[in-house]
Amino acid sequence: MAYDLAYLGSNLNERTRKATHDFAVEMTQIASKMAGNGTLNSSMTFVQYWQAGLRILDREANEACKFVYNLTEQHTGEPFTQVEFCVGRMCENMMLAVSEKAGQAGRLGGGYGDIVNNRMRVEMEAKRDNLLADFKNGMMGSERLKKDPLLNVINNQTNSPGAIQQVGIGDNFSQAAFTQNHHELIAAIDRALASSEFTQLNQDQRDAVSDTAMVVKEEASKGAPDVGKLKRWGARLVDLSKDVGMKVATGEIVHLLNAMFGG
Repeated sequence: MAYDLAYLGSNLNERTRKATHDFAVEMTQIASKMAGNGTLNSSMTFVQYWQAGLRILDREANEACKFVYNLTEQHTGEPFTQVEFCVGRMCENMMLAVSEKAGQAGRLGGGYGDIVNNRMRVEMEAKRDNLLADFKNGMMGSERLKKDPLLNVINNQTNSPGAIQQVGIGDNFSQAAFTQNHHELIAAIDRALASSEFTQLNQDQRDAVSDTAMVVKEEASKGAPDVGKLKRWGARLVDLSKDVGMKVATGEIVHLLNAMFGG
């Protein structure tokens, strides 16, 4: 299956940044809690960092594996190499963050290097290696990797004869227009999902449309959305909805997205 290697790498880089950011947020929350009860510079703080790192690595690495398999339908060769690099960086970035905290605590009299280097690192690297071994063998935990049904429906619809071409959405995003219209966009999506056109779809089509709609609604609910994500998924929602027959219900969504992006 053909795929864009640059897009693959860019997406995985963003996933690495997300994992690193999420872990930093968790560490801040843990530190605040432990400082509140007077145990910030205790071994328990570092054990909690360790457990948070394992959770985030497991979650974000599996999401990266699913993305790569959905995009490439491969789990060896270059796709595996890309995942291996991404997951390795997730692990290393989290370990570096905790090592820095251990160094700071050490200067205050705590000795937590053994927890970080001899215990946390061993478990984090074991988790990394197990996740990669699963992916390389076509598995994710106890289940075999499989294509996301949402993507199958999208591919089947957009590759079918007579499929509607992608909606034209401009590149001139306006924060002011977004602020003015984002609540109405959410309401328009809700109306589309409650429409008779939606209820007449088969189950796979309803699932695909509603899952895509949830991504758009999530971005639309933010004060400062990920502009690229809102545009990509907004266009996908409109294209998919029209292709499965929801032409009337999606007209309002098209109008609002065009207002935001100058289409």
